[in-house]
Amino acid sequence: MKFTISKSQFEDVLQIVLNAIPSKTTLPILGNILVNADDDGITFSATDLDISVSTTLKLKPSKKGVFTIPAKTTNEIVRELPQSEIEVSVANNRIELKAERGSYKLPGISPDEFPRLPEYKPAKEIKIPGKDIAMMVRRTNFAVSVDETRPALNGILWQTSGDKMVMVATDGHRLARMRVENSRLSGLTDDLIIPPKAMNYLTRLIGDRDIELGVVFGENNITFSIPKDEDTNTIVSSRLIEGPYPNYEQVIPTENDKRMIVNREELHGAVRRVSILSNSLTHQVRFAMDKNKLELSATNVDLGGEAKESLNCEYAGERLELGYNANYVIDVLKQMDSEEVVFELSTPVAAGVIYASDRKEDYLCLIMPLRLAE
Repeated sequence: MKFTISKSQFEDVLQIVLNAIPSKTTLPILGNILVNADDDGITFSATDLDISVSTTLKLKPSKKGVFTIPAKTTNEIVRELPQSEIEVSVANNRIELKAERGSYKLPGISPDEFPRLPEYKPAKEIKIPGKDIAMMVRRTNFAVSVDETRPALNGILWQTSGDKMVMVATDGHRLARMRVENSRLSGLTDDLIIPPKAMNYLTRLIGDRDIELGVVFGENNITFSIPKDEDTNTIVSSRLIEGPYPNYEQVIPTENDKRMIVNREELHGAVRRVSILSNSLTHQVRFAMDKNKLELSATNVDLGGEAKESLNCEYAGERLELGYNANYVIDVLKQMDSEEVVFELSTPVAAGVIYASDRKEDYLCLIMPLRLAE
């Protein structure tokens, strides 16, 4: 088996598939990349058994074949080589990389030991705008739970219903929901729970490009096809998390009768500053609203410090005081790009709904308040 590849191409493909290599594993084969050279090109694949990634380059091999190569060692060698063509050849599971000034020989593992990867079936493919998926993931992934006792909350819920896509994430203390219209999903009604690692990885591959993704919905997995250019395509497959996902609609208040509108950047900066002197465990910042004024305050008893700032806002309701985890508020404000944000509130112990004042996107967040420290 033999083929020639440029250093830049080799580096690019290694950076794509290395993300699926587990940092620790008891299976040595998972530390290797599977390389398959045939008439369709050269395909590099990696998996951690939850996520698998395959990138195909439209290069014609001198000799066809299949082998595995140590991922991290190969990456270190290729990274240090000068720009040149690299000849890759294999005999008896021994891999040789020949560059302009030298050669490097590595042991491989039999490709028969490599796990079988999910098959991508173009006939079942649905095309979806990549920028929509990337935006929805960025808007929701911060709220995914890390509590392994509730596995359904360890993923992002992706609902396809009618002609809308919905993504939701929650950890029980906060929730993010985004909806986007997409007529191509018309007729599909399904709830999928996808690990955030896969969705974050997919988002990085999409970047800010305006591309179409191919999506194949499987019984236990979901597979995406992401074009890089005319000569490169990547397939990402992820296992699905077993549900059911909690009925999140039930926890989103619809009758909060108090409304505050405040400048997003001013609030973001003030919360960051005041939270420096908040409790190191709860990160609680007190929000006190009264007659178009918002007062933020925090106290750190252990340090003996306190902070207070006042902001102008639009608020006409009765005086209301509640406590929020500052980190949760900051996370939400970072997801919005409008000049002002709206807080719909009720009582000091009821969830607050937050959304951009311009409502350009069908996006909202929910934060549960903390019990105020006296």
